[in-house]
Formats: sequence, structure tokens, C-alpha cells
Amino acid sequence: MDVWIFLRKRDKAFMHVLFLYASTGSGHVKAAEYVKQALNRQNPGICCSMADVLNLCPFSVESFILKGFRFLISRFPHIYRFLYRFTENNALFNYASGILFSGSIKQLIRLCQESRVSSIVCTHPFALLFASEIKKKLGEHSPITMGIITDYRIHRFWLYHPIDMYFVPNEEMRAELLKLGWMNNQVYVTGIPCPIDITTENTSNKYRKPFLLIAGGGWGLGSLEETATKLLQLQHAFSLLVVTGKNVSLHRKLKKLEPKSNKRLIVKGTIPRLYDVMKNASGIVTKPGGLTVTEAMILKKPLILLNPLPGAEEHNHRFLIEHNAAISFEDFLKNPDVIMNWEGVYSGCQALAAQSNSSLQIAEQILTKNSRGL
Repeated sequence: MDVWIFLRKRDKAFMHVLFLYASTGSGHVKAAEYVKQALNRQNPGICCSMADVLNLCPFSVESFILKGFRFLISRFPHIYRFLYRFTENNALFNYASGILFSGSIKQLIRLCQESRVSSIVCTHPFALLFASEIKKKLGEHSPITMGIITDYRIHRFWLYHPIDMYFVPNEEMRAELLKLGWMNNQVYVTGIPCPIDITTENTSNKYRKPFLLIAGGGWGLGSLEETATKLLQLQHAFSLLVVTGKNVSLHRKLKKLEPKSNKRLIVKGTIPRLYDVMKNASGIVTKPGGLTVTEAMILKKPLILLNPLPGAEEHNHRFLIEHNAAISFEDFLKNPDVIMNWEGVYSGCQALAAQSNSSLQIAEQILTKNSRGL
């Protein structure tokens, strides 16, 4: 997408909301899309644009970040884990990042001014870095800046004091931001964004029931091949629907298993509106990405967590297990019947952790702040 043209087409809008994200994972993009849809439902006349901050960078920088991220997180997770922890309280890293992206930030400032952006809504730490620099440079002439945190723990790389508002998943995270200096009217507990139609009845189901949905995010990460193999060995009636995302190699490997599975294995690449498939699944087996687990919890589905990728997913895994909103894959293998008795303790805890109207709540606050100003 040519973000520059996309923004300029809307330079006459009265209220122009720019959603900034980074394509280091599909969840950050979806979070922006869900809130954008909610805004358009509440006010069809509002102007919304979306931009990937990595697309604003020189190709070499964008390629280095994306390829480096995927390489480290899949091949050298211990190094990625070290970097994740190293950047937790490291002002030097934030300073260096500001220098690295300085040229792109200047271009974005110019385009925000030309297209009269009134609010910048961020769903990724890199996007918040850009927004905070815009805030510092433009001062009182800056758009209102907002951050949507898409995990169940706050890494400090999400936090920049110039940012005007944050939307967080729970009260614990709100309390943490208040301790760090944000005011009551700057932090809102809304839950992680979800599709505005997620609870709408879905009667279409072309997959055999009962089935387990196995997913590894947009990139198909995690030990999905090993997971499918172990589940096929269980003496149970579940069919398996494995979604491999953009992982072509994994898709090819699992396709070879299909003929040997006695029709118990179905392999798909990318499925639009995966949450519609979730509605008919007997359980969700997934790595603990923020949006995927939130959608599963809203639907009160048995949530079975694979080993997390290093970093934010490790904290999501711990949070969900400790709050009885999910079980580990290892525990499920020991007692597969647990999903037959999910109603009660587990589904009740899920209802406390996720909110089905999260995107609409965020959209309402965006509209309110734009109409009143800060």
C-alpha cells in the first residue's frame, strides 16, 4: 500500500483517525482493523487511514527488522528472550530507535499535517515510538495520540509519556500505568480489540464435528506439526483443523499427513474470519497470541495453550494459566476430557478476562476525545 497517497486522498476530512501498526505479527494489524470497523459503525462519515510504520522506513530497515524478528524468534528464541528483557528498562534502546527511524518520523509528521490527522491510534510499540516523537515535535499542534496494548502484560517499550491515552486489557495493567504517572482519565480498561460481530450466531460449518482448531498465528509459528501428530495419536474422536498461515513449509509437511489420518486431519493456509470457525470448534489449540486467545475466551471455548514464543507470549501464557482461563497442552494430553466440562470455572474466568464490546468501547473514547479535545 502506498501510504502517502492513501493519506493525501483524505486531506479534507474534519475528523481523520490514523491507525499505526507494525507488521511483526498479524494481531497488531487485526487490532487496528477491528477498532477501525467499530469507528465506521458508530460514525460512518469519519475518515480512517491505516499505515504500517515499517513501510514508512527504507526497504533495508524494514527487511532487516522483519527478517531478523522472524529468524530470532523461530531459530534462536533464547537470544530474542534476552533482547526482550534487555529492552524492558533500557532508555538507550529507545534513544537509538528514535535515531534509526528519525527520517521516517519526519515524513510522517509532514503527512499528518498535510492530511489534517486529528488522532493517531497505535497497536504496536514501534508505532507508539513514532507517535511519541510526533507529539514531542508538534506539541500542542500534535494529533491526539493513543495506544492499544494487545497483550496481558505491559512491556515498557509500549510506554511513552508523551502519549495521551492508553487502552488496556485489565485493571491490573491500568493500576501499573497510574503508578508510572498517567492520570485516571488517560487509561481505560476496555479489553483487547475483537471483531464487532464476534458474538453473532454462525450456523455454517463445513468441517466435521467435533474438531479441534489448531493455530499458530498469521505466520504459522510454534510446534504445530508435533502438536498435530500427538493429537492424532490420542484415542479420541476429535478431528483436527490445522491453520498454517503463511508458513508454506509447514503447510506442505502437514498436507503429507492428511492421507494417513483416516480423514481426521484437515490442513488450511489462511482462513479469513478465523473466529467464525472458532464458534464451531470443540476447543482451540494455539500459541498464546493476544488477539487469538481473546477471541477464544469471548466465545468461551476450551483454550489449550502451546508453548509460547519468547517475550510477550510467555507472559500471556502465565497470565491465562494463573487466572484459570486456559490449560497447557501438556495438561490436556493427560486429560482430554477436560474440555467436556469446560463450563463453570474456566469459562467464568474467561468472561472476566475478555470483553466482547472492546472495539466499540475504544471507538467511543476516540470519538469522545476528538469531539472534546484533551
